Amino acid sequence: MAKISGILAAALLLCATAALAQDGHFDASLNFAGAFQNQANGNGITQSATNGANLFATFRVKFKEKHSLAFNYGRGRDSQIFQSSYDYHVVTHIGEYSAAYVFSPFRKRGLEPFALAGVGLLRFSPEGTWVILPEVNNIPNNVQTDLFAVRQSQPAFLYGLGVDYKLPYARWFALRLQYRGFLYSNPDFKVTNTSNAISFFTGTKGHMAEPSLGLVFRF
Repeated sequence: MAKISGILAAALLLCATAALAQDGHFDASLNFAGAFQNQANGNGITQSATNGANLFATFRVKFKEKHSLAFNYGRGRDSQIFQSSYDYHVVTHIGEYSAAYVFSPFRKRGLEPFALAGVGLLRFSPEGTWVILPEVNNIPNNVQTDLFAVRQSQPAFLYGLGVDYKLPYARWFALRLQYRGFLYSNPDFKVTNTSNAISFFTGTKGHMAEPSLGLVFRF
């Protein structure tokens, strides 16, 4: 009996999803973004990052004409830079897991502006650490070193603005131009080496700006 009830519930869910889909209550997008992080100072350390590129996917569910929920998953890569007596570069993969409320005030001439706000996690996964030493005979002296950096997940606040442009003669597709910003606590990768007085902890807040362009499929 429980099995039959489960099958009926799944069938009803599929029917409801199909009915909503006919009214264009869903969209999925693939977005290419630049990633630009701010510089912060704390605990005698200057923390910054190289400019990077991100790729993220978004799935939206529209529950009212002007109101939607968006779910995002993204991946990016950069180098987190810690400057004290030397410059340390931590090559980092950044994973994004976030959700946001989206408000779309109107549609006009194929344009649909929107604003969003939400929360999520940014997962900073270190790949390798390099220390930049003074040049020797004008030759860069970059040395890979193991400081036992570990992966960190930082809660983040997400906000943004954007606009969708419905493509002419392509009913199901649109272009999405948007700006997103993340606020979070800067990662330190748990690097603390008291014998060498090395610590990446700054106790500061980070901000990552992401202008992006995406292709949207509505269904």
